[in-house]
Amino acid sequence: MDTLVKNTELSSEFILNSLQSPIIVINSAKKTIIYCNNAAEIFLEMSRKNIIGKKINNLFKEDSYFISLIEKSIKSNRNINEFNVSINTPKKKTSVSISISKIDNNDKLFSIFLNDLSKSFELSKQFNFEKSAQSVASLVSMLSHEIKNPLAGIKGASQIIQKRVNFKGKDFNLIKLINNETERIKKLLNSLENFTDNRPIKKKNINLNQVIRNSKDSVKAMFNKKKINFIENYDPSLPNIYGNENQLTQLFVNLLKNGVEAAEKVNGIIKISTRYEHGRLPIKVLIEDNGTGIPDDLKENIFDAFVTNKINGKGLGLSICAKIIQSHSGTIEFDTINNKTIFKVMFDKLSK
Repeated sequence: MDTLVKNTELSSEFILNSLQSPIIVINSAKKTIIYCNNAAEIFLEMSRKNIIGKKINNLFKEDSYFISLIEKSIKSNRNINEFNVSINTPKKKTSVSISISKIDNNDKLFSIFLNDLSKSFELSKQFNFEKSAQSVASLVSMLSHEIKNPLAGIKGASQIIQKRVNFKGKDFNLIKLINNETERIKKLLNSLENFTDNRPIKKKNINLNQVIRNSKDSVKAMFNKKKINFIENYDPSLPNIYGNENQLTQLFVNLLKNGVEAAEKVNGIIKISTRYEHGRLPIKVLIEDNGTGIPDDLKENIFDAFVTNKINGKGLGLSICAKIIQSHSGTIEFDTINNKTIFKVMFDKLSK
């Protein structure tokens, strides 16, 4: 059994060290580094023995903004995703994208994923891409495919290892880190693909009330263990609109998921209503939750990509909603009143 455990520990290390992205794990209470993979050693140009045990603010003492992102993630207990952050390694200054997240339910351990953007910039030069939406979409699609294949292998290997050994302590946290982060990266790639997909969409006459009902049923199934009360009020006079059913379903699933995640800790109530007031445009859809509200510092940029106040959020859900609304010639607004958040979606065009 000891041999099996030892081999499994080596396999866990092998999986993390096979990743090309630098990974650092810190103890949030002491702000010390307790783990780094091979890619982190190469990126920092330091040996592991000189990294482990160091305080994160001593290792990156010239990078006050980077340190402030880590402290913000720990203090707010939510994920931080930031693109194009300048940091200093012992021998160079470079730009990175950063993803900081808590490791599952462990309040003390936070993982920091870094992606050296200098390599991405070189890749874009090599292919001589124009700065256009189509070029970005092509790049995302290509990179997503290249990343998802090894990602599936990594997750499969970690699941096999987990079945063979009853992990405890540090090793259990490492396995959870592998599983959680591979799943998170997969979801992020899917969201990026949706966000950059600029292909023409097929539209048809859509019963909006039915799309919203179906979206509600899907979200209710996702959160079937949560005590969420849905209050629905659909205007029967609502006319059909001209749109894409899959995109509209994604729109309302995202908005309803947002509401449920915000309200799930407070005996959540989600109110859904549709309105076609006096037979006049626009058609209105209102989704209200009794959650914690949207923080003031996020309100201005809430529909921008990678903006989130969720612990495990990617910050793409609302930006995708805004894109879908735009492709349907509509508008989306929100308001927070007494911690209640109301999203108002408006459509100005009817069916053909």
